[in-house]
Amino acid sequence: MSENTNNVPVLELKNLVVHYETQDGVAEAVNGISLKVNASETLGLVGETGAGKTTIALTAMGLLPDVGHVIEGEILLDGKPITITSRKKRDKKHYNKMMRAFRGGVMGMIFQDPMSALNPVMYVGDQIAEVVRLHNSVTKTEAKQRAIEMMETVGIPGARYNEYPHQFSGGMKQRIVIAMALACNPRVLLADEPTTALDVTIQAQVLDLMRDLQKKFKTATLMITHDLGVVAETCDSVAVIYAGEVVEYGTAEHIFNNTKHPYTMALFNALPSLDKDVDRLHSIQGLVTDPMDLPEHCSFCERCTERCDACSIIDPVTTEVEPGHLVKCIKYMSQESIDAMLASKAEGKEAK
Repeated sequence: MSENTNNVPVLELKNLVVHYETQDGVAEAVNGISLKVNASETLGLVGETGAGKTTIALTAMGLLPDVGHVIEGEILLDGKPITITSRKKRDKKHYNKMMRAFRGGVMGMIFQDPMSALNPVMYVGDQIAEVVRLHNSVTKTEAKQRAIEMMETVGIPGARYNEYPHQFSGGMKQRIVIAMALACNPRVLLADEPTTALDVTIQAQVLDLMRDLQKKFKTATLMITHDLGVVAETCDSVAVIYAGEVVEYGTAEHIFNNTKHPYTMALFNALPSLDKDVDRLHSIQGLVTDPMDLPEHCSFCERCTERCDACSIIDPVTTEVEPGHLVKCIKYMSQESIDAMLASKAEGKEAK
């Protein structure tokens, strides 16, 4: 795929809705998410476990399990749709063939657990070379040379080409996974908590490496993490995800210096501080909203310390509180809009 030169986002999600249909019921994992990522930029997805962050990445890669279905919305790559929804009668074989060509070649993914992402009975070098051969017309020798170059790019000697994953430390395995993801210079990199299993020193090295490679290849990066420190270091813009929705979106400066949504504030309050002497860290009360039983009103209402009566009745609309800074909270809606939604809700109850 040729490089985008028309200022169109490299990766764009439009009103994405994803459900997992299980024997126990339907889990509404992603609910109308819209996001954009441009070349050489990093968008961070932040939120608690179960918020829907990984589902977004798996959907973009076409790796949803059999129980997962795209109900609505589109995923666009350089402005061209690549999504198949359960409501569209498209040729799924054609879609799968297209996605196999995209994976690794156009979109790369760094998985959370490098050990489960690597084949334990293949040399690490061969695993990188396999990606190169799948997406380029090269000989085995050329693919091997490219694999060695990528290993050395991520700081691993090419002499270790013929070694197995168990012969590497956790940080080195993660570097191998990064080398695999970037071996074909993908347009998009999806990083699913790439430093979670690493100690602080190795984490810093891996983040520096990813930044350097992103600048080199002009890659659009979607960084999935629950670590706000990682977000502060690596991300240009941030989307705070709760119950499969974007509750706050903006530049990193917006999110860190002008935090608006009560959930985002609660995440920051949960961070340990060197300036405060406390016996216990702050925690967000209650549990993450069950995706199988989402309320018709604000999903964060039951856990919010700033909720009002209207929060338990209506679902707030997203409001732009400053240019480029969006918040989904009743606090920032006009009273006129709130009154109109309350009246509409009341009429709906009467009609029933």
